[in-house]
Amino acid sequence: MQYPELITDDNTFSALRVECGEVFDIDKRLPHQVFRQNWAIYHVFDHGQILRKDFSTFLTNVAHSFEDRAVNYMTLDPDPVQYYRRNFGFYGLASFEASTLMANYIKVMYRDGNVDSFRARGGDLGVLWGSSRKWGIFCDRVSWELCLFGSSLKLDESIMGGIDCMDAGQLKNYLENLYRNKHEVALKFRTELGKSYPTLR
Repeated sequence: MQYPELITDDNTFSALRVECGEVFDIDKRLPHQVFRQNWAIYHVFDHGQILRKDFSTFLTNVAHSFEDRAVNYMTLDPDPVQYYRRNFGFYGLASFEASTLMANYIKVMYRDGNVDSFRARGGDLGVLWGSSRKWGIFCDRVSWELCLFGSSLKLDESIMGGIDCMDAGQLKNYLENLYRNKHEVALKFRTELGKSYPTLR
Protein backbone atom coordinates (compact mmCIF):
# COMPACT_ATOMS: atom_id res chain seq x y z
CA MET A 1 0.00 0.00 0.00
CA GLN A 2 1.23 3.46 -0.93
CA TYR A 3 1.19 6.31 1.57
CA PRO A 4 1.50 9.71 -0.13
CA GLU A 5 2.07 11.33 3.26
CA LEU A 6 5.51 9.70 3.46
CA ILE A 7 8.06 12.12 2.04
CA THR A 8 10.26 10.88 -0.82
CA ASP A 9 11.20 14.18 -2.47
CA ASP A 10 14.58 15.59 -1.40
CA ASN A 11 13.57 19.24 -1.58
CA THR A 12 10.36 18.69 0.35
CA PHE A 13 12.24 16.85 3.07
CA SER A 14 14.88 19.58 3.29
CA ALA A 15 12.23 22.28 3.61
CA LEU A 16 10.33 20.39 6.29
CA ARG A 17 13.48 19.60 8.23
CA VAL A 18 14.31 23.31 8.29
CA GLU A 19 10.76 23.98 9.49
CA CYS A 20 11.17 21.34 12.19
CA GLY A 21 14.39 23.00 13.30
CA GLU A 22 12.50 26.25 13.84
CA VAL A 23 10.30 24.52 16.41
CA PHE A 24 12.70 22.01 18.01
CA ASP A 25 16.35 21.77 18.93
CA ILE A 26 16.62 18.24 17.60
CA ASP A 27 19.98 17.68 19.28
CA LYS A 28 18.44 18.10 22.74
CA ARG A 29 16.63 15.46 24.78
CA LEU A 30 14.34 15.53 27.78
CA PRO A 31 14.55 16.68 30.52
CA HIS A 32 16.36 19.59 28.83
CA GLN A 33 14.71 22.31 26.76
CA VAL A 34 13.88 20.65 23.44
CA PHE A 35 12.00 23.61 21.96
CA ARG A 36 13.58 26.61 20.26
CA GLN A 37 11.48 29.01 22.30
CA ASN A 38 9.79 29.11 25.66
CA TRP A 39 6.15 28.35 24.96
CA ALA A 40 3.30 29.87 26.93
CA ILE A 41 1.86 26.44 27.74
CA TYR A 42 3.31 22.97 28.34
CA HIS A 43 1.53 19.67 28.91
CA VAL A 44 2.99 16.23 29.48
CA PHE A 45 1.33 12.87 28.74
CA ASP A 46 2.33 9.25 28.26
CA HIS A 47 3.75 8.28 24.88
CA GLY A 48 1.21 5.56 24.16
CA GLN A 49 -1.47 8.14 23.48
CA ILE A 50 0.04 9.25 20.17
CA LEU A 51 -0.69 5.79 18.78
CA ARG A 52 -4.36 5.77 19.71
CA LYS A 53 -6.91 6.26 16.98
CA ASP A 54 -8.53 9.21 18.77
CA PHE A 55 -5.20 11.07 18.90
CA SER A 56 -5.82 12.09 15.31
CA THR A 57 -8.92 13.94 16.50
CA PHE A 58 -6.80 15.84 19.02
CA LEU A 59 -4.27 16.74 16.34
CA THR A 60 -7.02 17.86 13.99
CA ASN A 61 -8.49 20.14 16.65
CA VAL A 62 -5.08 21.62 17.46
CA ALA A 63 -4.39 22.19 13.77
CA HIS A 64 -7.74 23.91 13.38
CA SER A 65 -6.99 26.19 16.34
CA PHE A 66 -3.72 27.34 14.79
CA GLU A 67 -5.00 27.29 11.20
CA ASP A 68 -2.36 24.76 10.19
CA ARG A 69 -2.53 23.54 6.64
CA ALA A 70 -0.44 20.50 7.60
CA VAL A 71 0.73 18.47 10.60
CA ASN A 72 4.09 16.73 10.35
CA TYR A 73 5.80 13.83 12.11
CA MET A 74 9.54 13.25 11.86
CA THR A 75 11.64 10.53 13.45
CA LEU A 76 14.78 11.55 15.32
CA ASP A 77 15.80 8.02 16.25
CA PRO A 78 16.11 6.13 14.03
CA ASP A 79 17.54 8.81 11.76
CA PRO A 80 15.14 9.95 9.02
CA VAL A 81 17.87 9.87 6.38
CA GLN A 82 20.45 7.27 7.39
CA TYR A 83 17.85 4.68 8.38
CA TYR A 84 14.70 5.42 6.42
CA ARG A 85 15.85 7.01 3.18
CA ARG A 86 18.77 4.66 2.67
CA ASN A 87 16.92 1.48 3.56
CA PHE A 88 13.32 2.07 2.50
CA GLY A 89 13.29 4.78 -0.14
CA PHE A 90 11.36 7.35 1.87
CA TYR A 91 12.39 9.72 4.60
CA GLY A 92 11.40 9.24 8.22
CA LEU A 93 8.94 12.07 7.84
CA ALA A 94 5.22 12.15 7.14
CA SER A 95 3.25 15.27 6.27
CA PHE A 96 -0.52 15.12 6.77
CA GLU A 97 -3.00 17.57 5.36
CA ALA A 98 -4.99 18.85 8.31
CA SER A 99 -8.21 17.90 6.55
CA THR A 100 -7.20 14.23 6.19
CA LEU A 101 -5.56 13.63 9.57
CA MET A 102 -8.44 11.69 11.06
CA ALA A 103 -8.64 9.40 8.05
CA ASN A 104 -4.94 8.78 7.46
CA TYR A 105 -2.93 9.32 10.65
CA ILE A 106 -3.19 5.81 12.08
CA LYS A 107 -2.81 4.18 8.67
CA VAL A 108 0.50 5.92 8.06
CA MET A 109 1.82 5.52 11.61
CA TYR A 110 1.08 1.77 11.60
CA ARG A 111 1.72 0.95 7.92
CA ASP A 112 -0.08 -2.38 8.19
CA GLY A 113 2.00 -3.39 11.21
CA ASN A 114 5.33 -3.08 9.40
CA VAL A 115 8.31 -3.55 11.72
CA ASP A 116 9.88 -0.27 10.58
CA SER A 117 6.64 1.73 10.93
CA PHE A 118 6.47 4.90 13.01
CA ARG A 119 4.43 2.90 15.51
CA ALA A 120 7.24 0.38 15.91
CA ARG A 121 10.94 1.22 15.50
CA GLY A 122 10.26 4.64 13.98
CA GLY A 123 8.43 5.74 17.08
CA ASP A 124 11.39 5.52 19.45
CA LEU A 125 12.03 9.25 19.32
CA GLY A 126 10.13 11.72 17.17
CA VAL A 127 8.44 15.09 16.89
CA LEU A 128 5.10 16.42 15.75
CA TRP A 129 4.42 20.01 14.72
CA GLY A 130 2.00 22.15 12.76
CA SER A 131 2.84 24.23 9.71
CA SER A 132 2.05 27.37 11.73
CA ARG A 133 5.13 26.55 13.88
CA LYS A 134 3.14 27.68 16.90
CA TRP A 135 3.07 24.31 18.65
CA GLY A 136 4.96 21.05 18.82
CA ILE A 137 5.09 17.68 20.57
CA PHE A 138 8.36 16.00 21.54
CA CYS A 139 7.82 12.23 21.75
CA ASP A 140 10.32 10.11 23.72
CA ARG A 141 9.42 6.44 24.03
CA VAL A 142 12.91 5.09 24.71
CA SER A 143 13.92 6.90 27.89
CA TRP A 144 10.77 8.05 29.66
CA GLU A 145 7.76 7.00 27.56
CA LEU A 146 6.63 10.62 27.68
CA CYS A 147 5.41 13.28 25.27
CA LEU A 148 5.80 17.00 25.89
CA PHE A 149 3.33 19.34 24.19
CA GLY A 150 4.18 23.02 23.93
CA SER A 151 2.12 25.78 22.36
CA SER A 152 2.14 29.54 21.96
CA LEU A 153 -1.30 29.92 23.52
CA LYS A 154 -3.62 28.12 25.90
CA LEU A 155 -6.04 25.85 24.11
CA ASP A 156 -9.65 25.33 25.09
CA GLU A 157 -10.37 22.54 27.55
CA SER A 158 -12.61 20.92 24.95
CA ILE A 159 -9.45 20.36 22.87
CA MET A 160 -7.02 19.45 25.65
CA GLY A 161 -9.57 16.99 26.99
CA GLY A 162 -8.68 14.86 23.98
CA ILE A 163 -5.53 13.66 25.76
CA ASP A 164 -4.88 12.60 29.34
CA CYS A 165 -2.38 15.18 30.57
CA MET A 166 -0.54 14.73 33.85
CA ASP A 167 -0.33 17.29 36.62
CA ALA A 168 2.81 17.48 38.79
CA GLY A 169 1.59 14.83 41.22
CA GLN A 170 0.56 12.43 38.47
CA LEU A 171 3.88 12.91 36.70
CA LYS A 172 5.72 12.12 39.94
CA ASN A 173 3.75 8.90 40.39
CA TYR A 174 4.15 7.96 36.74
CA LEU A 175 7.95 8.33 36.83
CA GLU A 176 8.28 6.54 40.15
CA ASN A 177 6.23 3.62 38.82
CA LEU A 178 8.27 3.57 35.62
CA TYR A 179 11.52 3.51 37.59
CA ARG A 180 10.21 1.85 40.73
CA ASN A 181 13.62 0.45 41.62
CA LYS A 182 15.49 3.64 40.74
CA HIS A 183 13.76 6.44 42.61
CA GLU A 184 16.85 8.63 42.42
CA VAL A 185 16.73 8.44 38.62
CA ALA A 186 13.07 9.47 38.56
CA LEU A 187 13.71 12.28 41.05
CA LYS A 188 16.64 13.65 39.06
CA PHE A 189 14.64 13.61 35.84
CA ARG A 190 11.62 15.31 37.43
CA THR A 191 13.85 17.97 39.04
CA GLU A 192 15.63 18.74 35.78
CA LEU A 193 12.33 18.77 33.88
CA GLY A 194 10.96 21.31 36.36
CA LYS A 195 13.98 23.54 35.78
CA SER A 196 13.50 23.42 32.03
CA TYR A 197 9.71 23.76 32.17
CA PRO A 198 8.72 25.54 35.44
CA THR A 199 4.98 25.19 34.77
CA LEU A 200 5.34 21.41 35.10
CA ARG A 201 6.53 21.61 38.72
